Amino acid sequence: MSPMGLLQFLDYQQRHEELLKQAAEYRLIAQALKAQRPQKRGTSAILAMLGRELSSLGFSMEVRYGVQNESSTMLNQSSNPGGCS
Repeated sequence: MSPMGLLQFLDYQQRHEELLKQAAEYRLIAQALKAQRPQKRGTSAILAMLGRELSSLGFSMEVRYGVQNESSTMLNQSSNPGGCS
């Protein structure tokens, strides 16, 4: 084999190895993305449950301490019946 042919072969072989590494990286990335998909649904369910619990906690605090009723009476007393001036 001539030196020029040997260099071309080595270049081809190096490029082939680089492409194999790149394909392996793409497969790894695809597997990681596929593994993340089900976790997002679980996270959304947890966040929804947390939101419902916070909402019910806020409601029970309003009922217990009457925060909503007191703030509405304060707003009604300070409001101008004629509108903004």
